[in-house]
Amino acid sequence: MVGTPQTQVTQTMTRSSGLPDDTNDLLNRVLEHLHRTLRSLADEMRPIGQGWIVRTHSLPLVWTLNQLRITKPIAFADAVALAEEHQADRPYRHVVVVDDATGRSLEQAFAAAGWNVDREVVMALAERSDREVDTRSVIELSEEQMLELMARWMTEEHPERTEGLDQVEEYNRREGRLWNERCFGILDNGGGPAAITKLRVDGTTAWVEDVYTVPEARGRGYARTLVTYATDLARSAEHDLIFIIADDNDWPKHLYAEIGFVPIGTNHAFHRISP
Repeated sequence: MVGTPQTQVTQTMTRSSGLPDDTNDLLNRVLEHLHRTLRSLADEMRPIGQGWIVRTHSLPLVWTLNQLRITKPIAFADAVALAEEHQADRPYRHVVVVDDATGRSLEQAFAAAGWNVDREVVMALAERSDREVDTRSVIELSEEQMLELMARWMTEEHPERTEGLDQVEEYNRREGRLWNERCFGILDNGGGPAAITKLRVDGTTAWVEDVYTVPEARGRGYARTLVTYATDLARSAEHDLIFIIADDNDWPKHLYAEIGFVPIGTNHAFHRISP
């Protein structure tokens, strides 16, 4: 979670019958939402020849707000050189490649060089869910409960990265307030938050984000319940684009497909801790 979601997207997937013939407009709207987060929260966004450098001196350990965005085709050696040039004062290198073909062509080289390679898929709601879900257990979480779960998520994914937890919490606080997001959750038997989903809305677009369940509460359908609740709420408000972002190599994307989301684009991110 130091590398929080919210990255760039490019069209790569086939269209579902529930989406318009041309998904470029949908993807551009998704991009604008993701870019708005960077423009609003980063201290600096500066163009370079192959894209942008994004920096936030107040939150230097939050990868999302300290990234090298590549928007044009580039060779592996040149991408690494740019990261070394522009992120030399960071304890990591974080590169996001906007162009899908370029991102895929670089995956093998980055992996061979010891970088972490992440591919995310952006999905738009296009169909009805494959089943009815009882959502009466869903409540609205406070900001404090949200931060508690987000800290737990980061600690689970990056147990070695205890440094920077306060910065990630501040990032989640700032991002939530930027989007005036609503956080939905389910409580455990002791009354503590066990699962979370966020909903952000802006005009005719709704963004379902940060779906997480604590390990001891998994297998109970909480993620399905929360995402169903959030999408039903967005649908009832007649948002014509409802999207979610998923790890392309993990199971939740299959859950989201069952709820009615279809893939419309991908994002490539490459990360390495500095030697």
